[in-house]
Amino acid sequence: MVIKILKIISIISFLLICGIDQKGFPVFIALLIYLFVFTQELFYSGNSNDIPWEALIIPILIIGNIIVFWIYKIYRDKYFIVLCFIALLLSTFVFTGITNPYNYHQDLPLSFILPMSIFIISSIILIVKNFKKNSE
Repeated sequence: MVIKILKIISIISFLLICGIDQKGFPVFIALLIYLFVFTQELFYSGNSNDIPWEALIIPILIIGNIIVFWIYKIYRDKYFIVLCFIALLLSTFVFTGITNPYNYHQDLPLSFILPMSIFIISSIILIVKNFKKNSE
């Protein structure tokens, strides 16, 4: 039961991580924007070379990773959940703009720090519980 609660906390906090750029969209809004851009370009682009496939591939990979993170069975390969955590953590670099040095003109917003720290802490606790349960 504790593991399911930790998974829920981890996934919700991941989706609520806001960007540090001027817009500051949460991750779930950024996923919707990527899907909207892909759909718009697919139907309104006259040239098939102009379709931004990364606007479809990125959300599918992230949503798929979240689903795998959620339905992962605790007693199987214990390193798989670590891989999911690392993939989700690395995807926050894409969605939040943290790698862009122009976004550091001010302090990091609380809407980034709080959900990001909750995501990292809950995921690490989940990983530690997974390793302890597997080692017993």
